[in-house]
Amino acid sequence: MASARSLFFNRLVLNLALLLGTMQLLIWHWVSVVWLRQPAPGLALVLETALLLTAANALAVPALRRARRQPGLAGGLARFYMNAGVATLLVGVAVLASWLIFGLAAGLLGAVGAGPSLAFEVFRAGSAALAGSVAGLLVWGFSFGQSTVARTRVRVAIPGLAPALDGLRVVQISDLHIGNGLQGERLTRMVERTNALAPDLIVITGDIFDFDPAFIDDGLRRLARLHARCGVYAILGNHDVYTGTDRVVAGFAALAPAIRLLRDEIVKLPLPENLYLAGVEDPGPDWSARGLELPAIDRLAGERPGDGPTLLLVHRPEAFPQAARHGFPLVLAGHTHGGQLALPTPGGPWNLARIVTRFTRGRYQLDGSTLYVTRGVGVGGPALRVNCSREITTLELAPP
Repeated sequence: MASARSLFFNRLVLNLALLLGTMQLLIWHWVSVVWLRQPAPGLALVLETALLLTAANALAVPALRRARRQPGLAGGLARFYMNAGVATLLVGVAVLASWLIFGLAAGLLGAVGAGPSLAFEVFRAGSAALAGSVAGLLVWGFSFGQSTVARTRVRVAIPGLAPALDGLRVVQISDLHIGNGLQGERLTRMVERTNALAPDLIVITGDIFDFDPAFIDDGLRRLARLHARCGVYAILGNHDVYTGTDRVVAGFAALAPAIRLLRDEIVKLPLPENLYLAGVEDPGPDWSARGLELPAIDRLAGERPGDGPTLLLVHRPEAFPQAARHGFPLVLAGHTHGGQLALPTPGGPWNLARIVTRFTRGRYQLDGSTLYVTRGVGVGGPALRVNCSREITTLELAPP
């Protein structure tokens, strides 16, 4: 499984191009044969078309990924193509499932003596219903689904927390990806929503920016309006590394000095009783790594004061087992966006973030420690969210 993941992520653009070309071919075949009632194309034509589509996507995707962050017509067209590509992948999966499910049903009908015409119509209707349902969910996800912002409240018992701090409100936001849709006035409104929760403490758990350093100045001027009684604290995520760590850090110092950037360090919070906050900076490129072990967590665990609990901010939830092993009572993380697309399966939503971690969204317990993974307030890639709205989380701390 690990080697398959490595093969996929190490050649991500090429593999996505291959997947997209395959799904484009599958949808073309489905529309042509099932709906337009054209003769099935020969194998040579199918292979040639698959090769052409894969090559075209492999050439187009890297350029479009860069162009989609630009303003104007070129950026708009690039974003449309990327969104259409994601929609094509998902509709293609529905078409493939239709062949497996309704193709089998049509075959069974044929086996019991039903005419080929009836079997074909059963397949036609079933595949249309499945593909149409997926398309409808995508329309929702690109519109209302991605624009909804949930306000989640979670009460967490913290071993060693002084009774005087019962009810302390920690508001967590994460994964803003400023420059990928959440910028300008939309960012200002998100800041206002966060401030309206009357937080005692605001924490930002990484991926503040997306890729483009051009958004640093305006983004930080707007983020500087965040306000909490005990301060605003942030850590950097892997996308902040892609944006340029030095430029982001310099931007915070110059434009948002009231936001304390924690870079593998511990601070004492300005409260009447002892409570500490530790922040670990993300290591950067390998965003899909499993079994993550961060040397900074080991070091900070040894440096914790003994006169009060220490909460931990870490971008990737994969570091939770390591943090729990060291006894951090509460770990706050982001990175996953909750998968952005989640299926309502038994036992909880199955979502795309399962590819990179088992800690995909919400609350987890391990060895007496609590992890909360927020779904984030921005998006990575397409502005698509299905059964996985954006989220601002309020964590109310309580003594055990």
